[in-house]
Amino acid sequence: MAELAEVTISERQVGRIAHEVGQQLQADRDDHVSSFQAKTLAPRVSTRPALAVIEVDGGRLQIRGQGDGPGAHEPTWREDKIAILATMANAVSDSDPEPELPDCYRDRVYVEHLVASMSGSGSMGTQEAPAEGLPPPSVDRVEPRKRPELSVRTYVASTCSSEQFGPMVAAEAWRRNLPKAVHQAFLGDGSAWIWKLQQLHFPTFLAILDFLHGLGHVFAAARAAAIDVEGRWELFEAWAEACWKGRVDQVIVELRTLRDAQASFLGDEVEQLADDDPRKIIAQELGYLERNRERMDYPSYRRLGLPWTSSHVESTVKIFNRRVKGSEKFWGEAGAEAMLQLRASFLSEDGRLDRYLKERPASPFRNYKTRGTGKAA
Repeated sequence: MAELAEVTISERQVGRIAHEVGQQLQADRDDHVSSFQAKTLAPRVSTRPALAVIEVDGGRLQIRGQGDGPGAHEPTWREDKIAILATMANAVSDSDPEPELPDCYRDRVYVEHLVASMSGSGSMGTQEAPAEGLPPPSVDRVEPRKRPELSVRTYVASTCSSEQFGPMVAAEAWRRNLPKAVHQAFLGDGSAWIWKLQQLHFPTFLAILDFLHGLGHVFAAARAAAIDVEGRWELFEAWAEACWKGRVDQVIVELRTLRDAQASFLGDEVEQLADDDPRKIIAQELGYLERNRERMDYPSYRRLGLPWTSSHVESTVKIFNRRVKGSEKFWGEAGAEAMLQLRASFLSEDGRLDRYLKERPASPFRNYKTRGTGKAA
């Protein structure tokens, strides 16, 4: 503030103002949700988007205990839920514009780094190889063809339950007229609460499992299914190609065969196995694919010009985390929610924060002093 606006103001005062603005943004959000549920909320835009995209994921932050005086008492980790709502240009094709699995997903070093960055899994070499021990990927890696970028992104964020978060996302989508889009896509990583939110509030949106998360689960299954490195990699390549081509049922059949061949347990006994037991891993990854099989028709998504990865929201979670997550960052309930609203408004690309700050009445009791070399903005 001192360097950019030549305003003399204490850090504590900046915190108070940020908290105040965040609470006001939270109140506005809650008013929109109430109006939406009462069917009185009017869309802010009238144009019908060609493609509406919604991506949902969760991050982490620390909440401190309340009422015990200064300091962080009994801190606990809490999930902050984050949604991206965006429009996007799409081109419909008569055939799959990218029928073959991209070369980058056939490169072991690239895939190991990709999976490690998402889940912390090790390499194909050992079951417990640390991610930081992997060699770096080559710089000349051939990526899949460039896809259209999301445009006019807006964000919803909260520490509330998924039941409360759903109406917040639905209200924001209604304000942006996204339910009237010609094509509609809803992407997630496979978490049950995300699909429940989609089914309750966005039933007309086509649910799509993020391909990269599916790839990570196939990777884990291949590591558990074979003993030697080459065998694991051959399985992974075959299963990754099958998923890319929309043949996930083929992978499910093969995993069922492996599960039945290795099984010496019935029913709930799988839960009693060690987490690194190959039988338990195969059963878990099989269950993941079975639950998400209807959301893995990637050739159809590519023909419709739809996104097939939720990497946008994955990177957005990291952007939110830079502000609210840290080993020495402990939030009160109200402070966390207020800061998430301020962060979401700041990142939204529709100018909502600038518009809000211009329309927000200033306090007559505050006196901001400037240095003699200039005036406050």
